[in-house]
Amino acid sequence: MQKLKHLSQSIIHRVKQAWLFPRSMVTAVKQWRRQTVVNEREAERIDRIRNPSKYLGKG
Repeated sequence: MQKLKHLSQSIIHRVKQAWLFPRSMVTAVKQWRRQTVVNEREAERIDRIRNPSKYLGKG
């Protein structure tokens, strides 16, 4: 009986993972895009600190 219970729980878990996989991929892509924007902004910020003469008179 325990083996049957364990098997059914295992099957349910796999089905749930398969069902949630597309959503997790969308979330991962969104997070990747956000992180890319953050990295670009941080790179510009660091560049402004290292080379202030390039940015004189700009925003």
